[in-house]
Amino acid sequence: MNNVQTNRVTMYKTTIAVLDENDVIWNPMVPFADAVTRFKNKVSAIDTAAQKQETPTGATQDKAGAREALEDVLFLMCAALGVLAHTSNDQDLVALTDITRSGIDKLDVEALSNRATLVLAQANARKTELATVQVTQANIDEFSQALQDYNEAKAGPRQATTSRMVQTESLSTLIREANDILRNEIDRLIDLFGRTHPQFVSTYLAARVIIDRAATHTAKAVTPTTPPATP
Repeated sequence: MNNVQTNRVTMYKTTIAVLDENDVIWNPMVPFADAVTRFKNKVSAIDTAAQKQETPTGATQDKAGAREALEDVLFLMCAALGVLAHTSNDQDLVALTDITRSGIDKLDVEALSNRATLVLAQANARKTELATVQVTQANIDEFSQALQDYNEAKAGPRQATTSRMVQTESLSTLIREANDILRNEIDRLIDLFGRTHPQFVSTYLAARVIIDRAATHTAKAVTPTTPPATP
């Protein structure tokens, strides 16, 4: 939540505390009680949405680990296929597999995935030949799994960003809905207690004031004092 939203939700919770302390006054009034219940539910939903929005994700770390694993098996497969390419004078395969570890590391996200996909296709097509240089089906399966893991992991940060965007939109909607209940129902009904329970009404109105928490933490400027002149 941003600072404005945080301050507003703090006000919501202060207001709820005042309402709870005085529930014997308003609880018998059915429309009031119903509005308070719906308001509390909205505030609870706001807390849930905020937690989801702010929960850190390990998607970036997962992607880094998956990339490292894929780079390792890709380099080894390129080395094996590169030998076959030279001995068979297959220039297309030579070009595909002619890459160093540092070269693989410089590939961007999609380029790495595309390169690995092409190399894996060649590995599957040349299993018999690869066996002569001790590349087994297990090695090919490891390569295939590493590519699959990488493709899933690289989508993770985008999905996490999308999820946070959804929660942000949800948060704004929930706050707007809570505001509507507070202003158009509870605030209006509270006036009906003005004559019978003025202290409750004044406490409620005080709780409804939004305090800018960021502003209250601003350091005060210190005015330097001039030392008295020495006689």
